[in-house]
Amino acid sequence: MSRDSDPEVHAQPGVDLVFIWHHHQPDYRHPRDGRALLPWVRLHATKDYLDMALHLQRHPGIKSTFNFAPSLLEQLDDALAGKSDALFDLLAMEPARLNADQRAELQRRARMAPPWARQRWPRYADLCEQLRGPAVADDAALLRLCVYFLLAWTDPLLLEDPPALAAIAAAEESRATLADRAAMLAWHRELWARVLPAYRALADSGQIELTCSPAFHPILPLLIDVTHAKRARPDLPVASEEFIAPEDARWQIERGRARHAQAFGVPPQGMWPSEGSVSPEAAEILASAGVRWVGTDEEVLWRSLPGRGRGKHELYQPWVLPTSGGELAFFFRDHEISDLIGFVYSRWAPQDAAADLVSRLRRIAADHGGSLVRPVVSVILDGENCWEHYADDGRPFLEALYSALEAAHDIRTVTPAQLLAEGRGSGRLEHLHSGSWIDGDFHIWSGHAEKNRAWDLLARARKALVQSGATRVTHSGAWDALGAAEGSDWFWWFGDDNFTADKLLFDSLFRAHLQAVYERAELPVPGALALPIVAPGRGQAPHVAPAEMVRPTVDGRLSHFYEWAGAGRWSLLGGGSMHRVSEPLVETLHYGFDESTFHLRLDFLQGVAPGEAVSLGIESLRGTPMVLRIAHLAAGADLAVTVANGESAPGARAALAEILEVSIPFAALGVTAGEKLEMLFHLQRGSERLESLPPGQPLRLVVPGPDWAATNWSA
Repeated sequence: MSRDSDPEVHAQPGVDLVFIWHHHQPDYRHPRDGRALLPWVRLHATKDYLDMALHLQRHPGIKSTFNFAPSLLEQLDDALAGKSDALFDLLAMEPARLNADQRAELQRRARMAPPWARQRWPRYADLCEQLRGPAVADDAALLRLCVYFLLAWTDPLLLEDPPALAAIAAAEESRATLADRAAMLAWHRELWARVLPAYRALADSGQIELTCSPAFHPILPLLIDVTHAKRARPDLPVASEEFIAPEDARWQIERGRARHAQAFGVPPQGMWPSEGSVSPEAAEILASAGVRWVGTDEEVLWRSLPGRGRGKHELYQPWVLPTSGGELAFFFRDHEISDLIGFVYSRWAPQDAAADLVSRLRRIAADHGGSLVRPVVSVILDGENCWEHYADDGRPFLEALYSALEAAHDIRTVTPAQLLAEGRGSGRLEHLHSGSWIDGDFHIWSGHAEKNRAWDLLARARKALVQSGATRVTHSGAWDALGAAEGSDWFWWFGDDNFTADKLLFDSLFRAHLQAVYERAELPVPGALALPIVAPGRGQAPHVAPAEMVRPTVDGRLSHFYEWAGAGRWSLLGGGSMHRVSEPLVETLHYGFDESTFHLRLDFLQGVAPGEAVSLGIESLRGTPMVLRIAHLAAGADLAVTVANGESAPGARAALAEILEVSIPFAALGVTAGEKLEMLFHLQRGSERLESLPPGQPLRLVVPGPDWAATNWSA
């Protein structure tokens, strides 16, 4: 009987090692046409996903676990079906057919090479440097750059195949052609088709266990209740809108498991909850959905065992949490060893790194020498991103590590399901901390103003969907779009924690998913979704907050110098143009209030009113959500402020002569003293939106109370 199948092996000296490699990409597809706006699913398929399986095929003595995000699986299917991808569409075009913007985009993307590839091909590195900034490649240089790029996103384990050898020769000899690039693209498609069959074969042989994440990789505890972020960080600001949706968390889990079963034939026993995020409520839903085990970080364990110190003997075992939905086993990762692979060993010689990891495992075994059971060490990390900093995409390191582990008879690589089948899991949790594998909390996805605004927009979209009566049966597409918007990656990139050159694209794609929620449910799309969440950079319109109450005479004229003194204002000329889809109409926006009324003033460019065909939409996002409208913005016209049914808004007035002045009682907006008000203003010609104000953000204020004059106003 082999040591893998011997039921007594866990009582012998040594250590049991659990590898969990996480493969994840968010949903990059635009909801309107399904086109992938970023290429990372296809590129990681050839650089990471396939070779990670092939490495194990070469080392049958190593067992491992691989976790696939269902959103990745769906996009891999799209790639195999020939669906559109923004970058790969450009890669397939003849250079002569590319316009200037397409050419610049292709050139920019094709310079995005992993560090190991630039080291492997110095001529590629030189070409990338030559084409930095405004430099424009000619057709020959562009083709050569693209061929190198496709090579750079192919693991070296695959570079011995004939298509790769031919492409390398063509690029190195400066004679790459359209035919060479077409051959590389066809080869990449062949490699995509090999990914899932390779993992299915390993799973069928028993060498690997396959697991999944929730469907669109959301942070489950925050879907259940976004305020649960304050459990680990009581000082963390949270979103203004209530978001409590445990049923969404369940749907994400069940949808993810079903998608996994579709890809691999059976539902998974385990799950990597997105970013290792867990909570008591999430654990209960996971267990009741049929999940037997999950992985997360050791920091969650330490915070789940208050007052017991951080004895490593407690880390090196599976733990079990009883819930009303059933028992759920937990594998808490060794943070240090996982991070050594993720961030440190890439700078070491492969043999030295492998020897160090084996030495650490043996020290753990020695420290547990008096125990009746072998320690279980869980190593959990991304199976894609870290390899870019290793020589040859991690191949020498993985070869050295797997060879060393196969030769180490005191170290047994195992899967979580195998350990549970052996009856492991003696630790019993009485309490589970709410946290993730990053600092044991949720600050990466909640707390920053941008992140919280995204949660507010998400909450409003969900509320509108529920109130409309749309169900997952009658409007599945709308709920699918909401599920995509619930993914963790949008919140990861908002705020200042992480940087990507594609931050604005992530912002736009998140809002596109929310827009699809409304469109697919046949609901009006809020104007707020036209505004970027990411804070405007330099060149943004200067803003001055209100300093005093204002009491204008609504006659369309500046009645006296001090009429609007103390009001807040945005000076719009010379600022950013993201809020405009045409030539600017408004020069300055003034706003203010008295004890009972909100006041707005628009100064039009050169004092010229927009005209009879243009109307102003006033959208209230807080209080009672509504859109008011003022039609026919011509000087001297008889203006009325109306609600959706065309009736006049109670107490509201508007006049346009030299300037546009509008007054709306707070009562008509459904807010009272102390409540927050958020508003947007849209100039439209028919259904065409000409300009949205303020630029890039809603107008925010707190409705004044009777003591406002004494305490002054604060937003």
